[in-house]
Amino acid sequence: MLARQSLSRFRVYRPLAARTLGVPHVQRRTKVTGRVAQVAGTAGNVLLIGSIVTMFGYIAYTLYDNLLAENGVTRVYNESLDLVRASPDIRSIFGSSIRGFGEPTHGQRQRQRAIAHREYMDNGQKRLALQYNVEASRDPQGVRGVVRVDMGEAKKLGTWDFNSIVVDVYRDNKVQKTVDVLVTNEYKRESQKSEKEQRNRMFAPRGNADGSWFGILRTDNWRK
Repeated sequence: MLARQSLSRFRVYRPLAARTLGVPHVQRRTKVTGRVAQVAGTAGNVLLIGSIVTMFGYIAYTLYDNLLAENGVTRVYNESLDLVRASPDIRSIFGSSIRGFGEPTHGQRQRQRAIAHREYMDNGQKRLALQYNVEASRDPQGVRGVVRVDMGEAKKLGTWDFNSIVVDVYRDNKVQKTVDVLVTNEYKRESQKSEKEQRNRMFAPRGNADGSWFGILRTDNWRK
């Protein structure tokens, strides 16, 4: 009995390793894990917000580029279609109610097809070429028009103007006539110059040293 009482007066100390590796160590590990999870969650939120901002920025740019910009495809399409509809020659062919659409298809969503277009440079000038189709809203009767639009940017002013709006009228997939809705004098000169250069290249002297086209008829110029 006395021995038990004497032993109870002494405190029992745990080793140092046992004290430091106990509950406080688990708490520190839990705090580190929580911080890592918090950082990961914050980074994920930043990436999500950045993706949303980028997406809305792209949508805003696309809407501006198509609807508000002077050379926006949708804007050019609408403005040129209004000029086509107002042309007396076009109205005499298709009537007063004319609809425009993209590439022709056999489906019911042909008006939702994208408008064919391309941007290019010509003698240092930015140009835009557009092509779409028109037909009578009621009973087309196999008559369809292919509208070809050309625009150019003024170098000094930075504005875009129509160079030409030409409609090729097809009946049963054959060209019946061509209607010039709008053609500037400058564009006419460019077209005439281009056609002249093309004809010159077609009939350029070849096949003979003296520059005669008929030199190709000489047998010594034939390939052996």
